Amino acid sequence: MNDCIRKRLTLGAALLFLSPPAFAQTAGVADDNKRLIDYEKQNSELMNNLEYLSDMIGPRLTGSARLRKANDWTAAKMKEYGLENVHLEKWTIPLGWERGTCEARIIEPNGIPVMAASWAWCPSTKGKVTGPVVLFNPTTDDDYKKFEGKLKNAIVLFSVPSKPNEHPSRATPGQRRGMFGTDEVQDADSGQQRRMIDKRVAFLKKEGAAVTLLDAGKPQMLLNMSGAWGADPEQTQRGLPRMVIANEHYAMLYRLLQHNVPVTMQVEIKNRFIKGPIDVYNTVGEIRGSEKPDEVVLCGAHLDSWDLGTGSTDNGTGSMVVLETARLIKAAGLKPKRTMRFVLFSGEEEGLFGSKAYVDAHKDEMDKISAVFVHDTGTGKTTGIGLHGNPQAQPVFESEIPVLKELGVTGYGAFLMNGTDHASFYPKGVPAFWFMQDSADYGLMHHSQSDTFDKALPDDLIQGATVMAICAYDVAQRDQMFPRREMKADAAKP
Repeated sequence: MNDCIRKRLTLGAALLFLSPPAFAQTAGVADDNKRLIDYEKQNSELMNNLEYLSDMIGPRLTGSARLRKANDWTAAKMKEYGLENVHLEKWTIPLGWERGTCEARIIEPNGIPVMAASWAWCPSTKGKVTGPVVLFNPTTDDDYKKFEGKLKNAIVLFSVPSKPNEHPSRATPGQRRGMFGTDEVQDADSGQQRRMIDKRVAFLKKEGAAVTLLDAGKPQMLLNMSGAWGADPEQTQRGLPRMVIANEHYAMLYRLLQHNVPVTMQVEIKNRFIKGPIDVYNTVGEIRGSEKPDEVVLCGAHLDSWDLGTGSTDNGTGSMVVLETARLIKAAGLKPKRTMRFVLFSGEEEGLFGSKAYVDAHKDEMDKISAVFVHDTGTGKTTGIGLHGNPQAQPVFESEIPVLKELGVTGYGAFLMNGTDHASFYPKGVPAFWFMQDSADYGLMHHSQSDTFDKALPDDLIQGATVMAICAYDVAQRDQMFPRREMKADAAKP
């Protein structure tokens, strides 16, 4: 889960809500739920699929050949499992990017090699650059004047180091999205902060700085990753190189500077931009509804990942939960009344671009989507449902799907969590939900080189696939569409 501005938690504004109709779960649906639970315990293919995705296909950067390979493989799996209308839906990005090498070393005073990686969609340095390490945090015009003529080849820190050992990156899903460097835009006044950052970067480029450094904000030398193409591909390619470094090394540099010790580093980044537009795809498959095929319940996750690890828990786990949900419904022989659609989005990590493209391409169908369920919070057990501004949904889940409590799903949060693909559907009034999970060290592995298959928890993922299957299937069986929140006139506009 993501990310320059995109991955943040926002408290929902007060809304007026529709009251859900009274409904009692039928004996038939209850029997179907038991069948799903029993079948998944005995016959799961989830872990085998996750291992293949992680170890054979590997990291799936948006716009890369490996992501396209994952699209083709998941489409083939959907067909193997008996889904209908399996296809890839194209959208485009303006600029591709390939990671090259990244090297960093402290020359003076201690000669230590620095754990580092280039930020995504950042340009290369101008060869191997040696320069002074500088703390640059201006707030006034006079502050800028003090640095004029002093930043040639500078390696620049923007802020004080984080303290991950005081607030570990073993974050809950609701906390996980704010761990992308201390100069990232995270609060309500994001526009002003963005302008401040742009002003700083423009000044650094004018003065000839070599690279800016980001604190990874994680313990144990783990790195972090984010970044995206900009609206102007040319400007993105002309940007200032940016490097994320281990928190331990960032803190060391800061301490040395605080003691007025001159610090010299040598850095080199080699990346490659790929001229766009570049075709990118969402993988889509369906189980056609037996009675109301034009009405849809959508299960989703994002197939793309960052590339320091293999993207196993972000979000190979969610993608394979969706694939397993589809397999489970078909293998159990269930016939949903509404169409169940399974979508593996791409471009989530750069800003929910794949799901936004899906919503735009299907804008005329939004009124026919009964509900959206997204799995994107790691490998831990599903413990609740994020209602994302739809508190009227809680009594529906509790009364209509009582088996959720037996499966350990007891928490509900109505706040807006804008860091996963469910959020793309919310402005259109679609009831869109994300699954809350045990953290299971997700924040530690998230976007780092430690996001690998060995971190996956089989029992918890099997439980998560069962929960998704039951939620989506039971909503597909309702007499009525899932209750929607009342839309204000301005909120209904695209």
